[in-house]
Amino acid sequence: MKFLFLFTSLIFLHFNSFSQKKKARAEPPPPPKESLIAFSEKPFKLQPYSFPILFEWEINADTTLKPGAEFKKVIRLTYEKTEVNGYYSQQAVTFKKSTTGLENTERKIPKLITKVDYYDVEIVNGVVIFKERDRLVMTLKIIYDKNNLVIRLKDVDDGTIYKRVKSEEHPVEAP
Repeated sequence: MKFLFLFTSLIFLHFNSFSQKKKARAEPPPPPKESLIAFSEKPFKLQPYSFPILFEWEINADTTLKPGAEFKKVIRLTYEKTEVNGYYSQQAVTFKKSTTGLENTERKIPKLITKVDYYDVEIVNGVVIFKERDRLVMTLKIIYDKNNLVIRLKDVDDGTIYKRVKSEEHPVEAP
């Protein structure tokens, strides 16, 4: 009888220890409102707690691309790691030039591939420099409008122009 009582009490304690509630991890507080700032436009520089800024290049020509050719690239500039998305197709794709003033209609691309790369970025003398492990990958010249706002980036090597795109993303926290 003693052993039965001891055995049931041990089982009761064992199950009781599993039924204890664990404390939930508290979510980190949001960044303070006064620290949310927009990009400073001139001189253009990246700052902590700033909103990401998007630039986009997309082919706009009557052409047929070979499989694996890039037809769109989106640059998401942020304070720490900058994301570059390249869009490719595994099959040959024909594009029609869109008329001025009209946005490109959504294209149906068969077998779409998206390549995402992350780079360290620094801005020196009006040039955005993309590096990967201290290896220079790409350099883009900043182009301002008459109000000193950044409107596009121009690739120094091949002349590709990345237009600024509206973004509704949240601020990026500092590390």
